[in-house]
Amino acid sequence: MTRLTENDIQHIRRRMALHDEELTSQTGYGLAGLAMLAAGGDSRFLKRLHTARVGIIPLTTGQGIIGGFSDSVEAILSYIGMDCFVTDQPDAAGMAEAVERGAGQIFIADDLTCTMIDLHAHCSVENSACTGRAFAAALAARAGDLHHRSVTVLGAGVVGRDGAEFLRGRGADIVIYDCDPARTEAFRGRSHFYLAGSLDEALAASNLYLEATTAPDLIGLDQVDAETIIAAPGIPCGVSPAVMARHAQQVIHDPLELGVAAMACTLQAEAALHLFDENQKIG
Repeated sequence: MTRLTENDIQHIRRRMALHDEELTSQTGYGLAGLAMLAAGGDSRFLKRLHTARVGIIPLTTGQGIIGGFSDSVEAILSYIGMDCFVTDQPDAAGMAEAVERGAGQIFIADDLTCTMIDLHAHCSVENSACTGRAFAAALAARAGDLHHRSVTVLGAGVVGRDGAEFLRGRGADIVIYDCDPARTEAFRGRSHFYLAGSLDEALAASNLYLEATTAPDLIGLDQVDAETIIAAPGIPCGVSPAVMARHAQQVIHDPLELGVAAMACTLQAEAALHLFDENQKIG
């Protein structure tokens, strides 16, 4: 999991409304809409989104607290309508504080995981998987019908794998590449998945890209034309500064917002299903 820096996230709170407008302009959906698509698209879970109370707990383990991280998460969750707060205390004391202040869900992140947990439904969601699906949903929303169209996925970690599965579910033929071939082996032999042998081969296969690596400047001006669409969750961003400057409307990118919003929506869906199953067993 990529560790963000304070510079990556310092402008999130003041840019929330502007970023929402940018996403709507690019995809037809705002932040909450894309997050809901990533979570399965069932708007019935919006009620849970607006009634759940979330405690965001800073953790000091590993390399320690990233300045502004908890505040940025609070800004994102508040923007999509959640009742949330950052605890005054970190770690175990923060968890106790969150419960005492009525949180039914908690948000925690350290060097190994970024997780949101529902304390009543006993379920959790993880950032990397939700981020992959969220950016895949954004790419699909911008591109339209994906049936019989190729989409190139760069990076076969959790973000890339979950994004690829989402796009395949929308009908796309997936061309996937990772600099570590072992990471793509899980897709070998699967229908509608093609394992590219090189970065150049992967880039040439499509003009729709899910860039899910942590390598900078993989996609340059030579790979981008007027029809290219890029969803780029990776940090550092794999899209070159020249592409970002000249083709900004064709590049969907943010460091945290889509992934966190998708976590929130996905958790509401998972919690509702868990609670339904538990009630069925009791009944």
